[in-house]
Amino acid sequence: MLIKERDADTLDLTVSLGQLKKIYLALFRQLHQSGAAAFDAWDEDDMLMTLQSYLQLRARLAGVDGTNHAEWDAFLGVTDAPSCEQRFRSRRDGNRQE
Repeated sequence: MLIKERDADTLDLTVSLGQLKKIYLALFRQLHQSGAAAFDAWDEDDMLMTLQSYLQLRARLAGVDGTNHAEWDAFLGVTDAPSCEQRFRSRRDGNRQE
């Protein structure tokens, strides 16, 4: 990872694809556990969406079906993901564990 200061308020961040996946997962998990209001307040500049869009592009180029949670999780390096059934049950019951 390389961080270069462009000016007092702007940085250039150089990361590997693997590092970007880890950053995305950490943000996604933290924001998802915080709930919708916290998510909207924190991510008003759509940083997470920008990261996700880029990673989905890279996944498509690698032949990954991003609509398939198992393939998407494998692309991201997630090995402990709950099944879709467990995810939906947790959301329905108000338990945010992902």
